[in-house]
Amino acid sequence: MTRYVNGFFFTPVALGRVAAMRFLAGLFVWIEWWAYKPFIIQHRFLPEDLYQPLLVGRVLPIPAPNYWIVTGTLVVMLAAALPVMFGYRPRLFGWILFIAYFEWMLIYNSYGKVDHASFGFMVLLLVLCMMPDQARWGDRVHVSERVGWGFNLVQIAVVCTYFLSTWSKFRYGGFDWANSGVFTWAIIRRGTVFSDWLLDFPQLLIAAQWGMIAFELLTPLVLFVYPWKRIQYSIIAFFYVFHVGIFAALTISFLPHLFAMACFLPLERIDPKRFVRRVRSGRKGREGDPKPRDRDEPDPELTATG
Repeated sequence: MTRYVNGFFFTPVALGRVAAMRFLAGLFVWIEWWAYKPFIIQHRFLPEDLYQPLLVGRVLPIPAPNYWIVTGTLVVMLAAALPVMFGYRPRLFGWILFIAYFEWMLIYNSYGKVDHASFGFMVLLLVLCMMPDQARWGDRVHVSERVGWGFNLVQIAVVCTYFLSTWSKFRYGGFDWANSGVFTWAIIRRGTVFSDWLLDFPQLLIAAQWGMIAFELLTPLVLFVYPWKRIQYSIIAFFYVFHVGIFAALTISFLPHLFAMACFLPLERIDPKRFVRRVRSGRKGREGDPKPRDRDEPDPELTATG
């Protein structure tokens, strides 16, 4: 049992995965500001009376957001994301990015709605601050137990996002949540052509709510099957398909969660430089091929010997 637990927490992971996750983390920060949650920047115009800080915002001496705090946080966050993406002093800029994104999430979640989709991503940003600086794309030779430990923490955070969601449902809605009209209300509010037809089948929606609870309670299994990578990758693929279905039905994407969940995947196999070299060599090979001879054109070798 001890060997199994140590194998999970301290399985060495290639440094190439660190470089890939740093790029994805910085990329998402830009996507979130531009397309995923562009409305957060509008909080700079809100009066301070509407600010209801989370517990961490009340404990730490963090001032209420105003025009300059929100704008400055965004500028620092975006500026720090670029060097993290491309591996320039990633630990230094990683800490700057984490602190700025932490403040950004406080600004976002302190006006009534608290979103849990960013929990795994915030853990990812924190973990990346402590990863080795020398991580490079496609590096499968150099491995580190520290990297394995860090990504396992992210994986646990990803699973907790599912598992604790059910606990939250039972905490506030009790077991009646599964038999309520939550899915009906969600479809009426933000349904699509792929889900509107379900309103004619209320019992099917109740069954789907029980299925949702079962799915969230079973998600920790993805952690216990780590010795069998194909099974684990298949479960992660199912998670992604599940979220594609949720987005198609309700336009809810959980995008930061999906970016964090990528740490399960063998991204160290991706090497953009090698891919570019292959493309270039392929082009040179096609350019160097002899030009095909016309059928009616005489063969120069036969003409010379004849």
